[in-house]
Amino acid sequence: MLSEKAKPPSYLNYRRLLVIFFLSLLLSIVCSTKDPFKLSEYQYGDIAKKNIKSPADVYLPDKDTTLKKGEIIVREGDRITDEHLQKLSRIEVRESTAAFSVKNLVLIFLLLFFSLTLIYEYADKNIKKFTLTEKDLNFAAIFTSFMALLVKASTLIFEHFAPGAAPYLLYIIPIFCYGIILRIVLFSEAAIIFSILFSIVMGILFENSLPIFLYTLLGNILASYYSGKCENRNTVLKAGLYTAFIMSLIVILFDSLQGTSPSNIPLKMAFIIVNGVGSSFIALGLLPVIEHIFNYTTDIKLLELANLEHPLLEEMMVNAPGTHHHSIVIGNLAKAAAESIGAHPLLARVSAYYHDIGKLKMPHYFIENRVGNDDAHRGLTPNMSALIILSHVKEGIEMARQYRLGKKITDMIGQHHGTSLVTYFYNRAKELEDPRMHVTEEKDFRYAGPKPQTKEAGIIMLADSVEASSRLLDDPTPKRIETHVQEVIEKIFLDGQLDECELTLKDLHAIQKSFIAILIGIFHHRIEYPERTLHEGTDKRVTKVSGNGQKNGQKDNRKFTSIFKATG
Repeated sequence: MLSEKAKPPSYLNYRRLLVIFFLSLLLSIVCSTKDPFKLSEYQYGDIAKKNIKSPADVYLPDKDTTLKKGEIIVREGDRITDEHLQKLSRIEVRESTAAFSVKNLVLIFLLLFFSLTLIYEYADKNIKKFTLTEKDLNFAAIFTSFMALLVKASTLIFEHFAPGAAPYLLYIIPIFCYGIILRIVLFSEAAIIFSILFSIVMGILFENSLPIFLYTLLGNILASYYSGKCENRNTVLKAGLYTAFIMSLIVILFDSLQGTSPSNIPLKMAFIIVNGVGSSFIALGLLPVIEHIFNYTTDIKLLELANLEHPLLEEMMVNAPGTHHHSIVIGNLAKAAAESIGAHPLLARVSAYYHDIGKLKMPHYFIENRVGNDDAHRGLTPNMSALIILSHVKEGIEMARQYRLGKKITDMIGQHHGTSLVTYFYNRAKELEDPRMHVTEEKDFRYAGPKPQTKEAGIIMLADSVEASSRLLDDPTPKRIETHVQEVIEKIFLDGQLDECELTLKDLHAIQKSFIAILIGIFHHRIEYPERTLHEGTDKRVTKVSGNGQKNGQKDNRKFTSIFKATG
């Protein structure tokens, strides 16, 4: 049941390389473009606001000497003299001609291109969950470029308007939002892989600094880690704060190793805290934009869609109340099942709410919305009835796109019946067929698919079938519910509907247990628990069979029978 990781078509490999090429080119342009050395802020007699260092090796013909890169020309607090101005003037002339270096551009491009290609190929082939689509790669490339430009622009602004803040520049720029957004929009593996690339870019931007590379990498990995399982906006805020706190401690360790003056530590820590909070707010501000432009479904969007006052759910409650109730119950079943196997409970629950929205087009043709004995299928041929039933999947996909529910939910709508058979109308057609006139073909009564591709989609399919059929049980005792759930899951399994998702037999066993527990709770008011009273002298003992299959507190360890027995 575990499907192998699908390999993209060859043309996608070429397009992927094209994206990597242009991403590397843009980043190399950003990294190799220098800020021209400006003197406009300095005149004779001015006091230097910071240490002024030579940005490169510069030959001084008047002195017949060379200023080494990093050599201090004017110390902070010193008064500018004519000699200083001559040196600075020479540097300005030299740097204005070297503001853009083709050599640096080529070297940085090659470094980034080969680094990203090798890292991506390794992750694609060896990390199971690293499954970027073309849209994902395009988004990651655009967002990485945006962040690089943001850092570069911030550098230029601070150097020109707040030169005294230059030593704290990195701690002010909200770079932690990179890891937060990639983790929420994509997944943890992608966040880590692209954080490595972004950290390389940051190291190059800040004069090939290894500490800055490590600071950026560790910070974004932490931000990504704390953004996992984002169940509300507070998770994003906490991610920024936790990351800032830990990175403050790491910076203190760095400074201690380098022998930096401890007087700067409080200010650095304050800037890092501001960085963390700022990163959280920027992430919260950018996420709705990213969701809208790239049609992503993040956990935050799922929380918004979980609101039962959403227009689609309100319309369903009014026009298809049976389907609405059915969807809410499936949401509870799917959430519990997803939790039991370590899938995505929020995605499973919200997808369940919307999986049958296509029934809104013709709600009365579905049995849960039938009023009294009025049968909307009376007078229709089995083929026409089946066509109406089958069409609700296609209608649901169109409505999901219209309301921008996102790809994950849209895919779930298309997969929740897989290629299963509309058994009732197929059997009716077989009964009524005249072989001389028309032969009933099974394919005309099967859903178009595809089969479930994810664990969550498989759970929705199972929950849908179990909930719908369990309502037909005449006497839903715990034992009958258990047997019924097992039979439904086994039937779907044997039909091959779960072949393309990653549900294992162990998962199916856990899913069955979660379904049984909830259904017993739902039908609790209809269950009569058998009691057996034993009298031994004056001693009275009562033995009850509880709704979860326990006797006197002793757990019933019965396992799956049939195909699931081996999973116990």
